[in-house]
Amino acid sequence: MNYFTIKPAVISALILVCLFAPHYCAWAEGVSSNAFYLRGNKFLLKKKVDKAIDNYTKAIRLKPKEPKYFYKLAQAYRFKGLRDEAIANYRKVIEIDPTYYWAYSELADIFVETGNNEKAISYYEICVFKCPRDSEKHYYRGRICDISGEIDEAISEYKQALKQRPDYFEALRCIAENYEKKQDFKMAASYYLRAKRLRCYDEETLIKLGIVYTKLKEFQNALKVLNVALLINPFNRDTRFYLGKAFYGKGNLDHAIKQTQKALEIEPNDPEIHFTLGLYYDKKGWHDLAVAEYQEALHLKPDYLFNKLEKLNREKNLTTEGAKKKEERENNENGRQPSEK
Repeated sequence: MNYFTIKPAVISALILVCLFAPHYCAWAEGVSSNAFYLRGNKFLLKKKVDKAIDNYTKAIRLKPKEPKYFYKLAQAYRFKGLRDEAIANYRKVIEIDPTYYWAYSELADIFVETGNNEKAISYYEICVFKCPRDSEKHYYRGRICDISGEIDEAISEYKQALKQRPDYFEALRCIAENYEKKQDFKMAASYYLRAKRLRCYDEETLIKLGIVYTKLKEFQNALKVLNVALLINPFNRDTRFYLGKAFYGKGNLDHAIKQTQKALEIEPNDPEIHFTLGLYYDKKGWHDLAVAEYQEALHLKPDYLFNKLEKLNREKNLTTEGAKKKEERENNENGRQPSEK
C-alpha cells in the first residue's frame, strides 16, 4: 500500500479550498470588523468611551480602509476631550474618502471650539461645496455667518435649511442660540422647545432652554426642564447653577443656596458662582459668609465686578435695540408711523 497516494476526491477538495479560501477570509474579516464596529457604537451610546475606542480600533485593524470606522473613532476621542486624536482620525477619514463631508463638518466644529475661526470657515466652505442636500448647504452657510458675527444672516440661512427639512435639529438649536444672542428670549425659547421635541433628553438643549426660561422669569418651566437635565447628568455646572437661580426666582432661598453650593463643588474656581452664592447668603442674613464669597470672587478674578457691569450694560443696550426693532416691525405690519401709538 502506497501511503503517499492522494485520492482524486481529496485533490478536488484542496483545489476548491485554494480557490475559495481568500474570498471566505475576506468575508469573515468583514463580518468580524463590522461586529467590533457595532459593539463600539453600543458602548459609545452608553458613554463607555474607552471600550468604544477599543472596539473601533479592533475594527480598523481588520479593515483599515473603512472611513466610517475612523469617523466613529474620532467621535469617541472627541467625546473624551482628546481633540488632537479626533482631528487626526477625521483627517484619516478624508484621506480614505474625500467625499465624506461629515468629517469636514466635525473638523470645522472642533476649530470653532478652539477659536481657530479661519480654519473653521475653510472647512465649512468645503461642506457647502461637497454636501449633496440644499438644506445642509444652508446650514453650513449659517455656520459661516455665525463665526463672522452676522446674526441675522445666520438666522436666515438656518431658516432656509428648516424650510427644506423641518426636523433639522442642529438648525433649530442654532436659530435659538442666535435669538439668545439678540436677547430675544421668547423666540429663543420657542426654537429650543422645537428642538427638545425632536430630542427629548438632549442634555445641552434642556440646559439652554432652562437658562432662557430663567431669563424670562418663567421659573417653574425652568425647574421642569433643568430637573430632567439633572437626572441625565448631576455633575453639570450650568444645570446646578441655573437650578439655583430658578429656585431663587420662586422664592425658595434654601434650595437656591443648596444648588449653588453643588455648582461650586463642580467648579470651585468660578467667580460667578462665588459671587451669586454671596448674594444668596446676604439675602439669608449670613453676612460674614457673603463677604467671604465676594472676596473669593474678586480674588479669582479682580476685575469681575467691572466685567459684570459691562456685560449688563451690553445686554441692556441689546434689549433696548431689540425692543425698538420689534416696535418698528409691528408698526410696519400695522401700516403706522413709528411715532404713532
